[in-house]
Amino acid sequence: MMVDWNSEMLLWLLPVVFFLHDGEEIASMEHWIRRNKDSLWLSKVSSIPIRWDKNLTLSFTFAVLVLGFVLTSVTWHAAVRYDTVGSMPFLYAGFVAVFLLDGIKHVGATVLLRKYTPGVITAALLEIPFGAYALYNLIHQKMIDLGALALGLAIAMPVTLFLVWLGLTIGMRLAPVRNVPFE
Repeated sequence: MMVDWNSEMLLWLLPVVFFLHDGEEIASMEHWIRRNKDSLWLSKVSSIPIRWDKNLTLSFTFAVLVLGFVLTSVTWHAAVRYDTVGSMPFLYAGFVAVFLLDGIKHVGATVLLRKYTPGVITAALLEIPFGAYALYNLIHQKMIDLGALALGLAIAMPVTLFLVWLGLTIGMRLAPVRNVPFE
């Protein structure tokens, strides 16, 4: 089968955009959480207890690496399948849909809180445009249908939530205790 370079490049943008977006989150998350910890409902609804004496950046980075490894593996599988049979695995499309929803969540949180939230810049500039364009192309080029997209989303959403929980839980245990208070 002949490789369509535009579609192949579009596939590989998922992990690229993911790591750019999560890079913004890694760079700003700890400072933002610590500055807003008194007003955060996060610690009340999170199943992962925040250890304020730990390095939260390293904990979060571990979660990003876990999810990034899975996204890159799913993308590799999608690229191989696209190259051999010309179709797209529903799980890849599901992860793209989760990615799009994550971008919308970031922008919504910023609007709701009326202030910067970690990841909103790359969500607005990269995550939402990529997710919308990729899903449009996957459907328009008939590489995936709406039923397969719904199935992929139904699987990718809980898998993503589990991987984030797992990565944060392990990351919180592995992260070192801060020797000096965080400013």
